[in-house]
Amino acid sequence: MKKIFFFIVLYVFIPIIIIPALCIKFGNWYGLFAIGFYYIGLILAKFKQSIFLPIPIVFCMWYWYTYGFSPFDFVFGFFASLLCGYTIFKVYVEYNKFVNKTLPEKMQNNDYDEKLQEMNNRIEKYRNEHPNNKVTQDVIDKIKTEVFF
Repeated sequence: MKKIFFFIVLYVFIPIIIIPALCIKFGNWYGLFAIGFYYIGLILAKFKQSIFLPIPIVFCMWYWYTYGFSPFDFVFGFFASLLCGYTIFKVYVEYNKFVNKTLPEKMQNNDYDEKLQEMNNRIEKYRNEHPNNKVTQDVIDKIKTEVFF
């Protein structure tokens, strides 16, 4: 469920809903090119191609030095979209690292709980198949060995 949520936020909600909503608000459809820049930032972050990130930074610095800085300029909007895609994906990766590194015991417990449930189901199945036989420790050990190993 968590992966679906992050997929929707990263790949659908921000580029397909937020950026066009801003374009409608400001009445400028050239801003839709920001969707492409957002995905370029995602691609740079996803495939670990950070070496290409200085190219737009240098271009933007040159443009702002030559023509002046304006937060309402297309260059600023496209650059912000690129950095937004890059940064949001990096935050997503760091979040996953933090959760999986800090709480690995929870994942191990889930695996153990699933195996324990399967063992209990097999014992119950054995009881149903052999109603006259007692479930001895040997039978439980055999089922436990099959499930856990």
